[in-house]
Amino acid sequence: MENSVEEPAVAYQSFCSEEDYLNMEWENGIRYEYWDGTLVAMAGGRPRHAEISVNLIVALKNKIQGTGCKVYNSDVLLKLPLGKKYFLPDVVVTCNKDDIESERFFHHPSIIMEVLSDFTELYDPVKKWEQYRRIKSLRYYLLVRQNEYLVDMYHRPNETSLFYYQSFTGLDEIIPFEDLGIGIKMSEIYEVIKLEIQSP
Repeated sequence: MENSVEEPAVAYQSFCSEEDYLNMEWENGIRYEYWDGTLVAMAGGRPRHAEISVNLIVALKNKIQGTGCKVYNSDVLLKLPLGKKYFLPDVVVTCNKDDIESERFFHHPSIIMEVLSDFTELYDPVKKWEQYRRIKSLRYYLLVRQNEYLVDMYHRPNETSLFYYQSFTGLDEIIPFEDLGIGIKMSEIYEVIKLEIQSP
């Protein structure tokens, strides 16, 4: 069993083969990511997490129509290019024809978005990011907080470039996706989400 994934929301099980993982039936709403033989149980999302995820999908779906890209939720597996790793990002945008025609897997995402929780504050920004940034097609990686109006974005203009970091905090700010010629307002992401704004 691999011990390199240290995330409090994760339940570890003994070694599972890749074939068994792909053939397993997920029961009781528990879904698993897969790290080279280790099953990683994903904690169930709370209503606010679900609302933000839906807001992201709706905003993206309306804006990318006609671009040749599509947006998906966490029901589709993302297969990593190295090793045997399968993830379930909250939101994925792909512009790759093979991905769009696939019935189960993505290999070439352009945008990955994760809505963070208390349990994934280290898992998504650290462990998963170490893996995601190896994906050649990836241009944008967004980490969306659900307890404050804050989105962290990593962006690169091409597959050989370094990723650049940018943070968004104001509800009137627009997060740009220049490759697709679109932008998403922070107010769209946090629509119907009421948070207490802390004084500086």
